[in-house]
Formats: sequence, C-alpha cells, structure tokens
Amino acid sequence: MPSESVIPYDLVATKMNFWYSRIKNNDIGNAEKVRREIQQEINQMEENQDVLIYYSLLEFRHKLMLAYIYPNAVKDIKETYGDIRGYVGNRELNGMLEYYYYFFTGEYHFRQKELTHSLTYYRKAEKCLDTIDKDNIELEKAEFYFKLSEIFYHMKQTHFSMNYAMHAYDIFKNQPEVDGSATYGVKKVRCQFIIFGNLADCYQYGKALKQAHEAYNEAKRLHGKEKNRGHLLRSSLFNIGLCYNNMEELDASVSHLFKALEITKPENHDFMARTLFLIAYIKGKQKDLTGAETFYRRSREIAEKYKNDVILAKLKMVKGLFLSEDLGLVREAFKIFESKDMYPDMEHYGESIADILVNKKDAWGATDFYRLAIEAKRQKQN
Repeated sequence: MPSESVIPYDLVATKMNFWYSRIKNNDIGNAEKVRREIQQEINQMEENQDVLIYYSLLEFRHKLMLAYIYPNAVKDIKETYGDIRGYVGNRELNGMLEYYYYFFTGEYHFRQKELTHSLTYYRKAEKCLDTIDKDNIELEKAEFYFKLSEIFYHMKQTHFSMNYAMHAYDIFKNQPEVDGSATYGVKKVRCQFIIFGNLADCYQYGKALKQAHEAYNEAKRLHGKEKNRGHLLRSSLFNIGLCYNNMEELDASVSHLFKALEITKPENHDFMARTLFLIAYIKGKQKDLTGAETFYRRSREIAEKYKNDVILAKLKMVKGLFLSEDLGLVREAFKIFESKDMYPDMEHYGESIADILVNKKDAWGATDFYRLAIEAKRQKQN
C-alpha cells in the first residue's frame, strides 16, 4: 500500500471517540454514520493494536446500544460477545481499554439478565476507572454510575440504586447545552426512570408519579427534536400508568397504558406483551372480564410467538384469578417467579392477589398469598 494512502491511527482514534460519545447518548443516526466512515478507514489506517482493540470494543458497544433500542432486531449479540472474548479477553490491556472491556462485558451480562456476572465485571471496571486520569473523566463516571444504578435497581438494592442514579443525573444535568439542546437528554430521562422505580418500590407513589411526569415531559421534548426517541416516550407513559395502577386509580392507569401502546416505533414485542398483560390484569380488577380476556389473548399471542416466558407466567395470574377462577394457575405463576428470583413481582402480586381474594371472601386463599408476599419481601432483603 503506498505510504500516502495510510491514515494516521490517531485521527481514526479521535473519530472513534466521537463515535463512542454518540453511542452513549443513543444517537443512532450519527453513531451509524461515523461507524460507516470508520469501517472504511480502518483498513487504510497505520497499524496500531490499541486502536484496533478500541474499534472492536466499540463495535460491541454499538450493538449493545441497538439491542436496547431495537431488542427484536439484534440477533447476533451473543456471537459478537464470543468474538470479543476471544480477540480482546486474552490480551494484556491497561488504562481505558481495560476499563472498556470490563464495563462493556458487564453491560452485556446485564442485558442477558445475568446480574451477578454483570456486577462482577462492573466492579472490575470500577477499579480501573479509579486509576485513570483523563479529560472528561467526570462524564465517564456519570455513565458508570448510571449503569450501577440500573443493576442495583434490578437487584432491589434501593439505597445504592437511588444514590448512583441521582449522582449520575446531576452530572448529566450540568453539562452545557449545544445549539439550545441538552447534550445528555437521553441519559437524564433514563436516570429519571431509575429514580421513579426506586420511589415506587418504597411506596412513595406521590413522589414517583411526579418523577414519572418529569421524565415524560423531558422525553416529549426529545421526541420533538430528535429521531428514535419513541421508546423513551412510551416507557414514560408506561411508568405513569404503572404508578396509577399502584395507587388504584385504574381508569387513569389504563388511559396512559393505551397511549403507550400507540407508539409502535421502534418495534418492541416484549414491551407490547408486558403492557397488554398489565391492561388485562387491571381490567380483571375492574371486573371487566370481557376486556380482561381480550387483552389476555392479545398479550398471550405475542408472548407465545416470541417465547416470552415471564409474560406467559404472569398471564397465568389473569386466567387463574379472573377468567377461570383457578388458583392453581396462579400458584404455578408464583413457582416460576420464584425459580427466576423474581421476588419483587412475588411481593407486589402476592399483596394484590390477596386483596382481591379478600374481596371475594376467600380468607384461606388470601392468607396464602399474603404469606408468599411476606416471604418474597424477606428474600429481597437477603
């Protein structure tokens, strides 16, 4: 290759830094654009192993971004992870490359719902991050704090999750605007989702509802200015509907869940099945059995087609409680929850089902599900 056609590796690395900044903000359009440019340049770049490793890691992180926004579209994420482990995992890394390897691997395991593995890699990433001194390290820490807030939320370590989410939110909020737009608007909304979830878990529904509306307003502003923000808007509406359900304001809950279903892009079968299930459950609580069966069937059709075992288990509750009055089906659902360590769901639905059974004058059944809720709460605290 003639020397004049060789592209200096530092120029490509600089472009990769911009690529990563777009990935972190879920800016798909610009991320895809710069990715294509780098893919053309990488074969003309002067040889540098660190930059090639950085490229491989960002390819992996790019697919993780797409898997979050388009969960039905990314099919080869496990294969990509295997390639990364084979290519990068056996090399001697240091500095930011070592941090990125552990951090992105932690993200991958989180997406696979392997929370213990994810936290192990996040802890390794944290040790690397503490030794790094570079420009904009505060933003890198904010990204890391957000990921920790996510995993601690799913592990129901509420205090840790809330602390990390608020810390990350404050850093993102204080970043300067560019052309009148918040540079980290997506991150702010996702931090607000975590804060909302923690408040709801603490039964602070008034504060949770306020937080959900703030996230919705921010998501609505982003949706009006940027492409590919529909997932944030519908998640905000779902959270509002979920909160109203917890507050037993069922008509308001269903209204917001319907609005969430109206936002169909980007396609997300799991979101559709989950939202339809919740509407079916609420319709059952409202004694609208025709509505409950309609949304039960719609949710089951999607869940069966895309093999969503969690939603299929939850639908057993709708059928057992409202459509066939078979508590055996409900108990089957709880056994599945227990096998998957879904203790928050066991606690929430245990209490909800017990209350429903009290209203049906089924004291024995109510006692049984109150007991399951108490046991789940104890397991959460272990």
